[in-house]
Amino acid sequence: MSKINRRTFLLGTGTLAVGPTVSELGMLAQGFQEATQLPASAEAVAPFEWTAAGVRFSFEFLDKRLRIKSILPAGVPAMDGMPAPTDVSGLETAILCTGGNADDHHGTKFTGGMPGGRMIFSGKQENEMATGRRMVITQFDPDLALKVESIYESFQNVPVLRRYTRVTNLGKHEVGIEYLSSAMLHNLAAPRSFEQDLLVHFAFNTWQAEGQWHARKPSQAGFIDNGNFTCSAATFNSLGTWSTQKYLPMGLVENQKLGVIWFWQIEHNGSWHWELSNTSAKSVYAYIGGPDAQHSQAWKNLRPGESYQTVPVGLGCVRGSVEQAVEALTQYRRIACIRPHSANRKCPVIFNDYMNCLEGDPTTAKELPLIDAAAAAGCEYFVIDAGWYAEQNENWWGSVGLWQPSKTRWAPGGLKEVLDRIHSRGMVPGFWLEPEVVGIRSPLKDKPDA
Repeated sequence: MSKINRRTFLLGTGTLAVGPTVSELGMLAQGFQEATQLPASAEAVAPFEWTAAGVRFSFEFLDKRLRIKSILPAGVPAMDGMPAPTDVSGLETAILCTGGNADDHHGTKFTGGMPGGRMIFSGKQENEMATGRRMVITQFDPDLALKVESIYESFQNVPVLRRYTRVTNLGKHEVGIEYLSSAMLHNLAAPRSFEQDLLVHFAFNTWQAEGQWHARKPSQAGFIDNGNFTCSAATFNSLGTWSTQKYLPMGLVENQKLGVIWFWQIEHNGSWHWELSNTSAKSVYAYIGGPDAQHSQAWKNLRPGESYQTVPVGLGCVRGSVEQAVEALTQYRRIACIRPHSANRKCPVIFNDYMNCLEGDPTTAKELPLIDAAAAAGCEYFVIDAGWYAEQNENWWGSVGLWQPSKTRWAPGGLKEVLDRIHSRGMVPGFWLEPEVVGIRSPLKDKPDA
C-alpha cells in the first residue's frame, strides 16, 4: 500500500470523492441546522451541574464553549485555586482533526487539539434509563460541520458512569480524525501542588504475572513538575488485540490532600491510551481513550453523513481509599459489563492441559491420564491447548497457521482416540486456536494474502 499524505488527501476529497446525492445533501443540511441551534439566552450557557450515582459533574463556559470545571463525589466542595478555563484547558471532549492546529505547547500530549478547543455548546438532553440516568451533551464545530455528542450513563447507585463520544460529519467533505477522547478529567490538583498531592495508580500486566499494581508520584510516572508547564506526561497505552499485554487498561489518580480518587477502565479489546499531565495554562488533566493515529495508526476518515463512536470508558470517583474505588468499579462491572445470559448462570469447570502440565507438548500418552484425572475431579470441559497441530520436536509457536492435527503426536489412534476418551469420560473437548496468527515456520506464510 502506498503512503498517503493526509493533508493532500483531504484537500482533494472535495472534488475527487463521490459526493452524497441531492436527497442526502438535504438530510445533511437539516442535520446541520439542528446541530447548530444554539441556546437563545445567556441563561442557557450559564454554568450547570449534573449529578448521578453520587458523582457531580460541574461545567462552565468560555463564551459558548463548554468546559469541565470538576468531577467530584457529591458533597465534596470544589478545590480552591483552580485555573480559569481557556482555549486549551477544561475541554469536555478532546478531538484533533487532520490539518487542524494543536493550539498548545503539547509535545506528544493530547492537548490543544482543534476543533476540540473551539466547539460551540448546542444543548443537552437528560432521560431515565432502566439502569439509571443518561445525559447527552451536544457540541458543534462550524468550521468542519461536525456534531459531537458526549454520552454519560449511570448504573443504579454505583459511583461509576459509562462515558463515550459520538461524532457525526454533517458537512460535504471528508474529515480525518487523529484522536478523540472517550472521557476527560480536569483540575485534579492545584497547578503548583500536583507533585505533592497526587498519586498515580497503575498495573503492570503480562502473561503469568497479571495485575502488578504500583503507586507513583507524578514525576515517577513521567509527569514532571518543572515549575511552569511540562511537555511530558505520564502515559499508558497498549497496541493491538492483546489489550492487557503490558498494562491493565485501567488507572487511578488519588488526590491525597483532598481524599478523592478518580478511577476508570477502558472497555476495549484492542488499542487504548490514557495520559496524565497539564496544559500550558497549568491545569492538570487526564485524557482517556481508545485507539488513535499517534499510538496505533488508527486514523479515521469520516465521510459526509457518517458517525464514529469511541470505545466506552467506565469512569468514577469516590472520597475514600483505593479499596473503596476498586469496590465501586467491581460493582459497576457486575451491573454494566456482565450481560444476562443463560451460560453465566452455570459456568462449567474447564481443565486446560497447558497450565503447569504439558505446556505445548501434548501427546496421546500424556493426555489420557490427564483426561481421567480431570473427569474424576469433576471437570466438564477438557481443552487441548498449544501444540496439538505441531509435529514432535517442532516449535509449536512458529508452526501455527494451518491448524491441522499433528501426524506424530497422536499415535496410535490419531487425535480421534483422544477426543473419544474425553467424550467417554463425560466431558466436552476443546482446542486452543489463535486464528489471527501465522508462524514464521508455517506453510501458510508462503500463501498469498488474498
